[in-house]
Amino acid sequence: MGEDAQGGKALNKILDRYIVKEHIAPFLISNSLIMLLFILNLAFRMLGRIVGQGLSAMVILEYFFLNLAWILTLAIPMSVLVASLMAFGRLAGDREIVAMKAAGIGIVRMIRPVLVAGLLVAGFTLYFQDQILPDMNLRNKLLTRSIRKKKPNVALREGIFTRDIPNQTLLVREIDEDTGRLLNVTIFDESSRVNLSTVKADSGRLAYVDTLGMYQFHLYQGEIHQLKREEPETYEILRYNKALFRIDSPDQMLQRSEKGYRGDRELGLADLQKRINELQGLKNRERFEKQINRYRVEYHKKFALSGAAIVFILVGAPLGIKLTRGGLGVSGPLAVLFFLIYWTFLIGGEDLADRGVVAPAIAMWAPNFILAALGVFLIHQETRQHTMLRLPWQRRGDEAGVIGGWSLLSEDQIKGLTESARLSTPSEGSSLPGSAPDEREDGGTPTAGGGDADH
Repeated sequence: MGEDAQGGKALNKILDRYIVKEHIAPFLISNSLIMLLFILNLAFRMLGRIVGQGLSAMVILEYFFLNLAWILTLAIPMSVLVASLMAFGRLAGDREIVAMKAAGIGIVRMIRPVLVAGLLVAGFTLYFQDQILPDMNLRNKLLTRSIRKKKPNVALREGIFTRDIPNQTLLVREIDEDTGRLLNVTIFDESSRVNLSTVKADSGRLAYVDTLGMYQFHLYQGEIHQLKREEPETYEILRYNKALFRIDSPDQMLQRSEKGYRGDRELGLADLQKRINELQGLKNRERFEKQINRYRVEYHKKFALSGAAIVFILVGAPLGIKLTRGGLGVSGPLAVLFFLIYWTFLIGGEDLADRGVVAPAIAMWAPNFILAALGVFLIHQETRQHTMLRLPWQRRGDEAGVIGGWSLLSEDQIKGLTESARLSTPSEGSSLPGSAPDEREDGGTPTAGGGDADH
């Protein structure tokens, strides 16, 4: 009996590792794809602010790196849902779910190791939101604010007057696209109230030196025309072969700020609770009720978003079994649909809670409870009787005879058929499609070659 118990535990561990292992690759692949889509969307939205600002490559990379924090927070629950749909869909499509049911392993037992892994993922997500996300959100907010304050660099166009440089009007009649060289340049200097200056050059280059906060004009083969306002009869012309003009423009510099006020999204759990307690301790706390609600919403949101990983396993596992497909083309759209529903409830609840219409805890946890109830219902339905679900974009009729034959069998019917197969002789073809190897009548096991062991 002791050896049988140890053997059973070993088989359970193997089964647990096998089911969890099926989720790893889909989770990593879907997580990478989801994050890539978020980054591309962010790049398109920020393209107008970044292009033409004269930002260095390191600043741009830092901006996208800081945004990875909130992107990862959203991508993890979505990836868990996609992984559950793909993994259990693959197991169902290859009839491994049928084999496990035939061996007496129920749906709940199959999902159990995935739920344990989901708890670890939820714990990591909560730690990330509490310890890492607030600081990265603050740095991202400060950097974004600095980028917005920075004036864009001059965008020169042929034959058009440019007044983006302080106290200067610039006209370039031709630009060499290959070398960036400016041809036939005219600069109207308006920096002095005493002298009127006009600078002309056959060619030149314009550069902004970020460390100095100034523009530098390198001009070649030109003239400087000067007229004194008080002496209009005096007109000076200076000719040069090469000249360097510097114009201060500190607003074009990216002025970084290292400190700033932390809002609700830049606070961890302990700091959020501290802010709530401080505001509640005030005598006129009614004036700060809306702000208290915002802190409470963010506090519960961190827990709810972390718990979404477990909720999506409860929904994704039975749905994957019903779909009997493990491809990303099937699982991806369905995961997006469920996450949009979840996110709509979450954002809507956040707005209602901020206005005091709904309690923050109820508003944040309601989507989890609704989807968890749906998942429990699907698991209960799948335990009683397996029914196949076909989505509009799935190819209908694939292996209809094989999969469809199992689609209406309950767990008791599967066990009955398996017991009948176990009692039949080998010559009658007792093995079921996709089922595990049958045990012998006398309790022996088949040999590796498929024949009966010698008595």
